[in-house]
Amino acid sequence: MTTSIGAVLRSTGLATIDRALLARAEKPRVKVWAGSIAVGHEKRAKAYTPIRNARQMREMIEAAKLYERQTLAQRRTTTPRIRNGAIGQAGIQIIEFLARVIDYSTGALFPSLHTIMDGTGLSKNCVVQALSRLKDARIIDWFRRYEPVPDHAAQGAGPRIKQATNAYRFLFPAFLSKIFAARRRRGVAADPAPACEQYRQIEAARDMERMRDQLPLWELTREERDKRELADILASLGQAIEAKERESSASEDNRRRYLY
Repeated sequence: MTTSIGAVLRSTGLATIDRALLARAEKPRVKVWAGSIAVGHEKRAKAYTPIRNARQMREMIEAAKLYERQTLAQRRTTTPRIRNGAIGQAGIQIIEFLARVIDYSTGALFPSLHTIMDGTGLSKNCVVQALSRLKDARIIDWFRRYEPVPDHAAQGAGPRIKQATNAYRFLFPAFLSKIFAARRRRGVAADPAPACEQYRQIEAARDMERMRDQLPLWELTREERDKRELADILASLGQAIEAKERESSASEDNRRRYLY
């Protein structure tokens, strides 16, 4: 009595396993982080924190800068050449960028990594590391989100969802408020710009002045032309006065030689 190969495979379950493996290979892998919330359910998950006013955000940014300067000074006592404190200059840039794009009334804030990169000019690796430092410092937090995929864009079997941008929120930690309050009591609202930034601003102003001096009169604005003409008049007047003084001095010397 002969038995077909198909019957043997069906009896052992190998054919079912092969079909399951084939279906799994054809099924697209859905890359969605565990614990993600659906887009539109941020309010239910309390993913956003409304901002009371712009002053609250400015104080938080200034306090973050003070915190960065303090932690940088502490770290330089052991590592003199270190460049960043607890959150780094990249973290400050990200905070300032997020403060510009946040919806103050609802606290909605969901930029993508590429949006943050374009807004700050930082690389992806730098943005990811800075966000991690900000989260460790309890300055910001985020929730991962997912969104449905339209049927016409879906391929194969499986859930019709995909990963969406993160929902960010500011935590306004108490230690930043204490840092800002202590500095305000001392009468200083924020630290001055670093020496390198001050030097860069001075050099930029000098370059602008040199460029303006090289421009012809017809390319200058009316105000600049008036300033240039006044400067030329004053310069010529000064030269005339100096020449007159030299002539009088020379004549006085000649008179003295003649008398003595």
